[in-house]
Amino acid sequence: MKLASFLPKPRDLPDVQIPTWIPGSDTINDILDWPENAPRPKVTLGSMAMVGVDEALMVGLGLASRLRFPTPGFRKRCADEMEDALEFFEAKGWLDNPRGYHQTPPEMDKVKFKKETSRGIHYEHMTFDSGYVPHMGESGRNRWLSYTANHTAHCWVLRHSGPQRPWLINIHGYRMGVPYMDLPFFHAKALHENKGLNVLQYVIPLHGPRKIGPTSGDGVLSPGYVNLIHTEAQAMFELRRIIAWLRKEGAPEIGVHGISLGGYTTAMLSGLEGNLACAIAGVPAVNLVRAARRLGSRNLLYFLDNIGMPWDDIERMTRVISPTALKPKVAAKRRYIYAGLLDRLARPEDPLDLWEHWGRPEIEWYHGNHVTFPWEKTVNSFIDKALDESFTGLKPLKSNK
Repeated sequence: MKLASFLPKPRDLPDVQIPTWIPGSDTINDILDWPENAPRPKVTLGSMAMVGVDEALMVGLGLASRLRFPTPGFRKRCADEMEDALEFFEAKGWLDNPRGYHQTPPEMDKVKFKKETSRGIHYEHMTFDSGYVPHMGESGRNRWLSYTANHTAHCWVLRHSGPQRPWLINIHGYRMGVPYMDLPFFHAKALHENKGLNVLQYVIPLHGPRKIGPTSGDGVLSPGYVNLIHTEAQAMFELRRIIAWLRKEGAPEIGVHGISLGGYTTAMLSGLEGNLACAIAGVPAVNLVRAARRLGSRNLLYFLDNIGMPWDDIERMTRVISPTALKPKVAAKRRYIYAGLLDRLARPEDPLDLWEHWGRPEIEWYHGNHVTFPWEKTVNSFIDKALDESFTGLKPLKSNK
């Protein structure tokens, strides 16, 4: 007899509220209070386990993002920086016109490639000088420039010899940025060999070889959130340089696909860069301050994050890097979103916010959490369909036989 016969049958979520004195009630009530435009998940032992994994991951990521114990001096510095940033952005008019905050990058002049291998995948390690410098007088400028490892941009590249083929830029998630994770998560080898795409895996600032702490991504979501602004501003600067360089090299089409923090970055880029073949936002956490605010509701993280600035002001400050503050420049039929119904990091309201902002494009909901999408058949089929629809010049590779 199969194990499944002993388990309760999947059930639709009831429309009720769990008393707050019951352990785990906040999580359960969040799931029960379901957004109208997202399908309701089924209640199974497997789905509850996936929710539990995401909840543990949220707390783990939250704690790991705090590089130091929050002394009164540290809290004051964070609050002062954010207040200065808010005043600076208001004075420049960038809160009303976020597009004006983002600098137009110059062309890349020197690009280096080095052949490397990761888990049996041969690729080229591409590097170039970032060239990004925060605005004069901008909060956190000197600290950001002190991160010397971050001055060099890194990418993992799989490209075909011969005539130029379409390019897909993949943007990893938080705490990634290393080839042994990035290449498999995006199925880069299959996209390169089976689809015939040239693939460029971009490394977000402060990640991978650009890290400033013991682990990839340290400093991005630390209290203060000024680093988060510089992270995304530099990512926009570098990605636009890469796109301009690819076009100069003769790329016929360029698409972008990002996951989690990379989905956020993809959504941001779609508001600054036009003429992209597609923008695919996977499990996009498009409101990172709201996500951090959820983390802060945990008692320990509340203690760590209690830096004395209202969350509404923090959210307003980060408007200069908000994907939903920019009108998308990518064609409506070339916008795609996929999201997990059991995702506790990029909860359904996040992809739904982007879905509304993008004019309700195609969206694929899968019955999984934040990290199961690489193994979801429906997601892989959705991405495959999006690429086939978007890259008009994509032609199968000739057989070597």
